[in-house]
Amino acid sequence: MEQVEQQEDASVERRSGKRHSAVLLLGKLCGDVPGVCLVHNISATGLMARFVEVPSVGDSLTIEVRGLPPVRGTVRWVRGAKAGVEFDSPQPYEQIFLHEDEEGTIPRAPRFPVSLTADVKLGDRKLTAELLDISAGGAKLRADGEVVVGGAGQIIVRPMGTAIFGTICWVRDGRFGFRFVSPLPIDTLAGVVTRR
Repeated sequence: MEQVEQQEDASVERRSGKRHSAVLLLGKLCGDVPGVCLVHNISATGLMARFVEVPSVGDSLTIEVRGLPPVRGTVRWVRGAKAGVEFDSPQPYEQIFLHEDEEGTIPRAPRFPVSLTADVKLGDRKLTAELLDISAGGAKLRADGEVVVGGAGQIIVRPMGTAIFGTICWVRDGRFGFRFVSPLPIDTLAGVVTRR
């Protein structure tokens, strides 16, 4: 009986020790064909994420999240769409919670380079643009027509036809940033990224 109680106490002690932080962060799978995942928890030694394209146990991955450079790791377990990844080396994961990095810049979510055509509707104006990159919160586009900071409207990514609403947040050298009204669902983002 005493041995069972000691095992229960040890189990409670392990669970109560802080081993990871619960988060919901967009993750970018780096490689020849970029992919998307949603990180649910992270620690210095690994992470657990929901994947759109589910990896297999033993796969080697490189994942980028806000505040950290791309990190290599190995898939140790898979349950449904979720998988656990062990990092090749310990990471300063606390950096994902910083509002500014050491250089005073704000860490941002990973960007996915794409080259797709998009229709941009701003009020009663419509123009065609090239979608250059996208994240869960916004996109960078290039267009010949005039756009103005603060203009509200929507972009429609071809050939998906999905309308994404937002506002123009910056304009520079024929390019402009489009901040989404609400973050893209992971499946929608993955759909755009795979058509890159």
